[in-house]
Amino acid sequence: MNFPGARVLVVGLGASGWAAARALVELGARVRVTEGGSSAEVAERAAWLRAHGAEVEIGGHDLSSLDADVAVVSPGIPPAADVLQALARSGTRTISEVELAYQLAECDFLAVTGTNGKTTTTTLLASMLERSGIASVAGGNIGLPLIDAIGSVGSKGAIALEVSSFQLSGIESFHPQVAVILNIAEDHTDWHGSIEAYVAAKARITENQTAADHLVLNLDDERVRAIGSRSEACIVGFSSTGLIPDGIGVSGDDIVWRGEPLMKRSSITLEGRAGTEDALAALGAALSYGVDPASAITAAQEFRPLRHRLELVAEVGGVAYIDDSKATNPHATLAAVDGLSDVVLIAGGRSKGIDLAPLREAVPPVVAVVAIGEAADEVADVFDGVVPVDRASTMAAAVAAARRRSVPGGSVLLAPACASLDMYESYAARGDDFARCVRDLTREED
Repeated sequence: MNFPGARVLVVGLGASGWAAARALVELGARVRVTEGGSSAEVAERAAWLRAHGAEVEIGGHDLSSLDADVAVVSPGIPPAADVLQALARSGTRTISEVELAYQLAECDFLAVTGTNGKTTTTTLLASMLERSGIASVAGGNIGLPLIDAIGSVGSKGAIALEVSSFQLSGIESFHPQVAVILNIAEDHTDWHGSIEAYVAAKARITENQTAADHLVLNLDDERVRAIGSRSEACIVGFSSTGLIPDGIGVSGDDIVWRGEPLMKRSSITLEGRAGTEDALAALGAALSYGVDPASAITAAQEFRPLRHRLELVAEVGGVAYIDDSKATNPHATLAAVDGLSDVVLIAGGRSKGIDLAPLREAVPPVVAVVAIGEAADEVADVFDGVVPVDRASTMAAAVAAARRRSVPGGSVLLAPACASLDMYESYAARGDDFARCVRDLTREED
């Protein structure tokens, strides 16, 4: 699309909307921004945009003034929102910030999606690209808006892009040279309306790929395999359970790339099955893109786990206390417990309407459960009669209860399988509170 002079409506003034609006103003588009919130940060952004010729409304959406050639919609706005329903009725073309950035970019894209593990895989992939001498940055849903990321790498660089189902819903021509689908489990059905719609949104990552592109797929995941069967891209499979002749898998402690040992699994610091899958996916994507194996191996060996993702907080009395607050659905929790032993699981929060029954598969290695938050009763019902269950109204009480149930050599794992917004402002705040409570235990031990 030729943006100079075009009438562009930007819906939402969060990080991605702010980046999109700035870029469009600089391109000479006729920009109008509508934002439902009115925080100090939003007001500051609105003032800058007005000073540069944009029309901005904050604190609500005027549904009678949505006329535009195209609307750029922020991923945080649900499809059922009045402003998006009004745009749909008007027939206005809508795109995501990812699509806008793609249309403006000259660099390559290596895009990662999935229910769990996106941020770790994307960050590791960016490290592999950088280690090999390719100008790269991790962007997209990872925190850095893609609009800002493309400006930092130039025409010869490559973006490692974390892309959510919300962002993929708004693409048209977006075409990654390498796409990765890690896993697909029930999540965000409150947003998409059904698991089928959620899967369809994820599948759009390969919609515009051709036979010259690569699609890196978790062959251990049935839904992911089904997407691969419909793609025109060259399939590169990965598996944490066995060998993949034309892809990347494992044999004992060996990670094997296309039939040849590549490196030792034990040399990577990412823990458990989930960590192995993330590493395999990043390696498969980097090697398919052309990163030299030595650079990819070094980056994998030097990589350290991200905050709140199977992060070891401390060992107290021979028990490992592990923060996986980012595990906000049952699939992530089951992956977190895999490879651990004698686990006391702290779980619960806001369930988002997801069925928590699959958590029962965590027994063993889960030997006891502490249920917290709005979903405490749901969690307790899942494990009732299977393992001992305690309820706790605060994180401090949960950690104390977990300590009583723990055994030396085992683990206390915060992997809630639920969102955090019933008790905390974010999963990070929940993990930080867990870590604080664990540190209190270490002081008691001293």
